[in-house]
Amino acid sequence: MRTIIIGAMGMLALLSQSCGHEFLEVKSDISIGSPSTIADYQALLDNGNSVMNNNASFVLGMIGGEEFYIDDSRWLNYPSISQKNAYVWAENVYERESVGDWNSGYQRILYANMALEGLKNIEPSAVERDAWNMAQGSALFFRAWNYFQLAQLFCKPYEAVTAANELGLPLRLEPDVTIKSRRASLSETYGRMLADLEEAQLLLPDKPSVKMRPSKVACYALLARIYLQMENYELAEQYAEKTLRIQDDLIDYNALPIEASYPFPTGYGAENEEVIFFCYIPSYPMFSTAQMHVEEGLLNLYHDNDLRLSVFYATGSGGNVFFRGSYYGSIAPFVGLSTSEVLLIRAECYARRGALELALADMNRLGIHRFEHGYFGSFEGLNSEQVLQLVLEERRRELAFRGIRWEDRRRLNKDSRFATTISRTIGGRLYELTPGSNRYVWPLPDEVIELTGMQQNPR
Repeated sequence: MRTIIIGAMGMLALLSQSCGHEFLEVKSDISIGSPSTIADYQALLDNGNSVMNNNASFVLGMIGGEEFYIDDSRWLNYPSISQKNAYVWAENVYERESVGDWNSGYQRILYANMALEGLKNIEPSAVERDAWNMAQGSALFFRAWNYFQLAQLFCKPYEAVTAANELGLPLRLEPDVTIKSRRASLSETYGRMLADLEEAQLLLPDKPSVKMRPSKVACYALLARIYLQMENYELAEQYAEKTLRIQDDLIDYNALPIEASYPFPTGYGAENEEVIFFCYIPSYPMFSTAQMHVEEGLLNLYHDNDLRLSVFYATGSGGNVFFRGSYYGSIAPFVGLSTSEVLLIRAECYARRGALELALADMNRLGIHRFEHGYFGSFEGLNSEQVLQLVLEERRRELAFRGIRWEDRRRLNKDSRFATTISRTIGGRLYELTPGSNRYVWPLPDEVIELTGMQQNPR
């Protein structure tokens, strides 16, 4: 793939005229270059391992979630102030430290906007049309995907009746850095994601040539996830169904090399039939084999002969249980889109509308692929409450350490049946994150507020 590097002078202008150094952090080793052709803009979007598919904006949610803990001594000596504070949901999280989730998310949005602006000025010939569509659709997908990630961290959970009056994200829709940023409403923020994806799915191929590129099936899967978080279960089901018509493969975990350090294949999802769109975050110290302790409550959800217990988890040198089941095939967490997630979205939507047999059929199909052969007993004869509970527990088991639990916790806390308080004790001090707490919404970076005057999220 051709590599495009953004001009350093243009980036300096961006940093000086937009929302300041912390709004978009750009590395100092960028060389001069100017994209101008369809191939150039596609190459900009194919910069996956460095920008577009790496450092996804899930870190604060992973650290603040309920899937693992670290020892007191590790926390006391942890190198990152902001991550240390995020672990206990502190009032002052960042203490002027750089906010990677924010910076990397808006960097990818900038790249998408640069491509969209450039492609707008290119009238493709007949032979260039498919390439133009691919680049245009990819840019729209990446913009929506990153706004979705950022909204799960820096905005309140979506509620239809209040979304028009709640604070959303600064919606950057063009690379013109002279336009002052403001916070859109939450309704506008979600509307932008949905509009981008609806346009993108008309332009993209059903499946990608490589799974670091967007596709129609990735658009459908992301739309299913977004509508699930919006609690629009009718549309979430529709898009889950559209996804699974194109790709419904499941891995038989019986065929995995459980004795390997990492049972899933490497290669950015190329050899993993469940991956729809590949995306990951680096392995920060808290996620390492030496520091992570998987919460006992999560481990206890797995039944006897459930292969995920041995495929997903291993014991570290210090006796700690850590997660090793990333679809990246390494310690770095996979946070992309997969058929197993979409199957569970559909199952939850079935359960919520009372289609219990259909929900259980999806659950049984997944279970057959996850249990040792001959040991899975199919689910049957359950009432609506039991089926919904079963699906939600299966989301915890199947989608562990994908960044999804933070999204689910925010959504499910609105229902008293599923609301949960997360707690951590360090040095005898109890820290709690209660349902509906303002601390389920991370503050915008300190310097963004200082330089723009945008309204800060309450803590």
